[in-house]
Amino acid sequence: MAEVSKRFEGTDEKVGAEMNVIKDVTFEGTILNQVKKTVEYLETQVREHTFLGQHGKFVTRRDYPKFVIQEMTVNSVCHRAYNIKGTEIQIKMFDDRLVFESPGKLPGQAKPSNIRNTHFSRNPKIAAFLKVYHYVKEFGEGMDRVCREQEANGAQAPSFRTDDFILKITVPKVTENSSVRLVTEQKRTEKLPENTQGLTEKLPENVIDNVTGSITDTSQKTSQKTPQKTPQKIIDLVRENPYITTSKMADIIGIDRRNVARNIRKLQVQGVVRRVGPDKGGFWEIIKESQ
Repeated sequence: MAEVSKRFEGTDEKVGAEMNVIKDVTFEGTILNQVKKTVEYLETQVREHTFLGQHGKFVTRRDYPKFVIQEMTVNSVCHRAYNIKGTEIQIKMFDDRLVFESPGKLPGQAKPSNIRNTHFSRNPKIAAFLKVYHYVKEFGEGMDRVCREQEANGAQAPSFRTDDFILKITVPKVTENSSVRLVTEQKRTEKLPENTQGLTEKLPENVIDNVTGSITDTSQKTSQKTPQKTPQKIIDLVRENPYITTSKMADIIGIDRRNVARNIRKLQVQGVVRRVGPDKGGFWEIIKESQ
């Protein structure tokens, strides 16, 4: 068993005298070692580009979100049909896409049309093993989050097809144009000043006014309940689930959404968290740990 990663020059795979493979690396050993080394190598091949985003601030975009690279690598290992011999998992990097080729078709009832919400593990023991090492977050959520990460960065979701006995998953690159489209969409839908979009999910006007005001807790009951602990709780919740809504945060923490929005705004001002993507389909990103 092994994983093979190939870097091609251009957008097509050529053979013979026109062969355009410029990097060919094979990772062997235990499954854990294969996953670890493959992810580390792919990270060295990912480019980052910076552009002028909202409010005159520069934003850095990666060719592929980090979670997408890790999840697709893990997915290839967990869902490979190990009874098929003579071929290995292959990861092909082109100028405009990543292609993950794994022996075996989609497992169980999974189909391209329902893959985002259907969970079926061909190798549950491998999945459980990798979960112990934090390569698997929650069973069944990986592919849906991959699609959301792509969409939140202005790129298309992965596509699936099967050639004979090989499942091929194509992940489009986050291009400069897709980043520009994303920022344009954000500016068009933005309702609140200073990047507070996404904090309140269409809250009433009186709540929105309060969000942009002073970051203080006017509720005596709430301040007694969570004195100076709410920001860290929000960070912990975002770390566990970047797609969590303010309503869900409020339910878990035990405070109202207005208070959650205030604390998120404070964290944004401090440069601790930021919103990536629009209200619907976007996610939170931790930039640095709170002081």
